[in-house]
Amino acid sequence: MPDMVEERSTGQPSVEAGHDEQGGKPGARGALVDIDRLEALLIGAAQDGRSLTYAEVLAHFGIRITPRRVYALCRDLGEVCARNRARREPELAVLVVRKADRLPGEGFFHALWRDGLYDGPATGPLAQAFIRAEAARVFRFWRTAKSQTEP
Repeated sequence: MPDMVEERSTGQPSVEAGHDEQGGKPGARGALVDIDRLEALLIGAAQDGRSLTYAEVLAHFGIRITPRRVYALCRDLGEVCARNRARREPELAVLVVRKADRLPGEGFFHALWRDGLYDGPATGPLAQAFIRAEAARVFRFWRTAKSQTEP
């Protein structure tokens, strides 16, 4: 049975953004959110030079935060990263962070460790410095891309 959420502007309870309780979306093969819209949201954040918390990303899609939904969002972020790698772009997922320490979740670091791109801890000053540098690289890339497409 789908999750019910608080009443919306219609005054009626609604199913969250068309998602079933497993986080699936019709036609999206188990994606929690539309991957194209997620990628567009992150590109906009990169062009604005800002990161987003997991809660902010989920709220953008009308979804309340729960641990299971964060996990599902992380799978979707992995899809965005795969697109980034295929196009030789810096990975946008670095911009999605925890509110408490402004760092991505440990899963983000697992991919870095696996690929030999980072060998430090997932928390603390070393992680924060690494993420700041990666985010700055993402900001530069997408600001440059935006300036090249504007008239």
